[in-house]
Amino acid sequence: MLLLITGSADGTADRLVDRYGDGVFRLNYDLWKEYHLSITNDSWEIVSPTGLMINSENVSCAYWWKAFSFFALGDDKYIKAEIKYIFKDIYGWCIQKGLAKGNAIDFHNRFGKMTIITVAEKYFTVPKTLVTIRNHNLNSLNGKIIVAKSLSSEQANDGKVLHTTQVDLAKIDPSFPWQLQEKVNSNWDVTIFYCNSHAFGFKRSREKLEGLDWRAEQDQTMKEQEWFPFDIDDSISQSLIRLSSDLGVQFGRYDFMENTKGELEFLEFNANGQWVFLDITDRYGLLDCVVDWLKAEQI
Repeated sequence: MLLLITGSADGTADRLVDRYGDGVFRLNYDLWKEYHLSITNDSWEIVSPTGLMINSENVSCAYWWKAFSFFALGDDKYIKAEIKYIFKDIYGWCIQKGLAKGNAIDFHNRFGKMTIITVAEKYFTVPKTLVTIRNHNLNSLNGKIIVAKSLSSEQANDGKVLHTTQVDLAKIDPSFPWQLQEKVNSNWDVTIFYCNSHAFGFKRSREKLEGLDWRAEQDQTMKEQEWFPFDIDDSISQSLIRLSSDLGVQFGRYDFMENTKGELEFLEFNANGQWVFLDITDRYGLLDCVVDWLKAEQI
């Protein structure tokens, strides 16, 4: 039985459960009070509100999908931390038994975006990038058009998020930590969803963007297809396979820009990045690929 650790309001999880069919146990982090759960020295067991049971004997695969993005309001800070620890313990048991698929919960905390960029540079062109505190080595970017990006994608205290923004190096505030990158001249954003050695390429025109970052202008209702197939040649495919091997991943989304020379320039890897928005009508096979991967026996 598949253990899907997620949240109750996640649309991607909804689609996975619907396509997967029988044999999936959905553990919703924000609804933890509705489950019966126990862990002992040598076993664990969870019973859903409907009476479905999964345990250390019948679990065949565990998939963590953005569970900590959800939580019930009103829970005490200590209780939240304890429940989070329990869920990580269950998932950790599955990892130790070789039953977990997908990427570790703390993948980006352990790897870091700059480390990923360094690895990716073996296979793809990468824009010159600098992470700086107190504007250290800022002069290495002199003469270039520069954009600022967020490393963590976290919200500030006022709820705002830093999307990709062009900046003036002469006005960079030294009291702020910066990730700065040479701006890529491009007419197309390209993203490649990768699952179990299968690569699905998509592109989106930048022609009508008001800013630089497509995420700030994405249609969250997913009523209109905004991304369209992008052909991946064998060279790109093999580079992705080798890069994924170096990163130790079977799943994720790679973001690129296609420069004016028609070359892909690597931007970042999203270990647990959303992907359903690329194929909102299940036309291109992404959902089936993920379900098949989750159902396949571990090697």
